[in-house]
Amino acid sequence: MGSMSRIASYSVEDVTALRSRVEEELKECGSFQQACQGFIDVLYEDLLASAVLFRVFATVELEKLPAKETDFVLGLARTRGVGSELQPKTPVVTLLGSRGKRPQWNHRLRSERHLALPLTSASFIKTIPMVSRLMGDMGTGLEWVQKQEKHMIVTSMGQMARVLYVKDALETRTRDGFDVIPDRNFVTENRVRTVIGLGGAYLNGTIVAVVLFTNELVPQDRVEKLMPVMHGFKIATMKAVMQGSIFPA
Repeated sequence: MGSMSRIASYSVEDVTALRSRVEEELKECGSFQQACQGFIDVLYEDLLASAVLFRVFATVELEKLPAKETDFVLGLARTRGVGSELQPKTPVVTLLGSRGKRPQWNHRLRSERHLALPLTSASFIKTIPMVSRLMGDMGTGLEWVQKQEKHMIVTSMGQMARVLYVKDALETRTRDGFDVIPDRNFVTENRVRTVIGLGGAYLNGTIVAVVLFTNELVPQDRVEKLMPVMHGFKIATMKAVMQGSIFPA
């Protein structure tokens, strides 16, 4: 069991121990999705005192999604009027792991709005600013993503990793007026404060992003110190991703 620390008081030693635990516990995962859920479970247990909802997303080509995720994408695209823009190779930001305070948050397939989000038109992507910002800065070629959103700071931690930092979800908006977290009820009812995005890219172009909704105001320097944990996760999952073992057989 983890130390149940708060992120703001996390030490270098805590980060080192958490990275080791991540690499050890993910060794036996047979698929990337299983590893993503295992990773989020480890983070949630270790950072329980800070946790509201922890999730991990990754880009998966539309043609490689299971039936439930595919149906979700098709339905969402039709509803938003972007169905004609979908192609077999369209990258889809897919929820691969979820853990949180509420029971419905503890199984990714229960997500009603964020199970699978296709990266299509500018108008669609801008309705999910948190995802568009992190994914854009991870190099997916989303030219329409604003690079200098007020109060949102993306810090390069080497070529293959990024940190996204939203100091206070109650107050932060994008330049064109979108709430970074559009579901205001979610933010207020769960007292969400700092939101952290840890992103990384694999050699085959797959992009992964861990999003931590916390109940505390976390200093930016503490957030950046979590990146070694993300590196550990990438090392543990590189083989599965490169071999295309995304979902359990």
